[in-house]
Amino acid sequence: MVLVLAALASCQTDDFKPSAAEGAAPVAGNTGLYNQTLGSGPVKVAYLGVRRADQPSRQADSEYRDGAALAVNTLGSDVVTLTLLETTDKPEAIEAAAKTLAHQQVSLIITTARGAEFELVQRGLGGLDVPMIAFQTNDVPSPPNVYAFVSSPADSLIESASFAMAEGATHAVILAASPAEKLEAERIAAQIKAFGAKVEPIIELAGGALPSKALSSWSKADMVVLMPGVKSPGEVLKKADAAKPPRPGRRIVASAVLTPQDLNEPKLTGSIVCRYDQNVQSRIGNRFMSSYGMPASAQAGYGFDAMAMSIGLAGRWGKVAFAPERLMSPDGFSGSLGVFRLEGERKIRRNCDIFKVAKGSYVFFQKAPPTL
Repeated sequence: MVLVLAALASCQTDDFKPSAAEGAAPVAGNTGLYNQTLGSGPVKVAYLGVRRADQPSRQADSEYRDGAALAVNTLGSDVVTLTLLETTDKPEAIEAAAKTLAHQQVSLIITTARGAEFELVQRGLGGLDVPMIAFQTNDVPSPPNVYAFVSSPADSLIESASFAMAEGATHAVILAASPAEKLEAERIAAQIKAFGAKVEPIIELAGGALPSKALSSWSKADMVVLMPGVKSPGEVLKKADAAKPPRPGRRIVASAVLTPQDLNEPKLTGSIVCRYDQNVQSRIGNRFMSSYGMPASAQAGYGFDAMAMSIGLAGRWGKVAFAPERLMSPDGFSGSLGVFRLEGERKIRRNCDIFKVAKGSYVFFQKAPPTL
């Protein structure tokens, strides 16, 4: 963890100036496909962006990319050489871009590729063993050698549940809004069990209410986990509590997608919410604004952290930095979005600040711990 912590601290000085490395000018706003090089270090890393038709995806790519570029310019222009390469989403273009990176003998690829595109990238690499850091969540299956890097609402519920257990909860019930969400809930249930709590079978709501057969377990639970798709969760809790009184001291675990009406619902007062996006501005905001003229977003934070992790590993291990045992170091790393670790099945786990619902808003309650 100290690798990235030390590097991150070094870029938080007030006299920051962008690196003068070749190609280090901000790349935001380019209208054509970009192809740039930053830094001059011995370890070669690539950022492979896939340009898509929809504007939100293109904006996210721009912010991920700018965050990665900022990390090179402020942390490690003498440690890594970063190739910023964009391709269209046509299969032949993606494969050709990967061939270009193979010729450059890159050791790691940070990418916005997704789904079947990973196979195209691996085909273009021609058998080279190059790990990929992907800006996708744990909710999406990752093929071999691809590591998820974006934390999802389901991940935040796992961390919130862990906090609820630290406050004394031992027995959970999880409410899901649909069959698809029920599958996500199973992953949360498995993690809560791994933390040491008991979990009742997942409850899929019917017409916004608990099925009658599910009420038998309602008063056993001292933790209720609300999946993000549950609409009007306060009403759901009212109906269930009226039919079966809740266990005293029960804790509610919710996500950061609650509506203003939900936040004002008395039944949700005190709900535990984990938030990942609270410290980006304090950690890299000034640097990002100075370089790109806009506030740092969560996407910029993810891009910065992926590159900062790469720089930290490369600075210590050189060209063999990205072996699985190093990428998945149990010590983890620290970045603009907090402490994180790549774990089994190439999943991401990230600490977060804890908020509680009160007076119609999320109220800060506890800073994220320094370790996972």
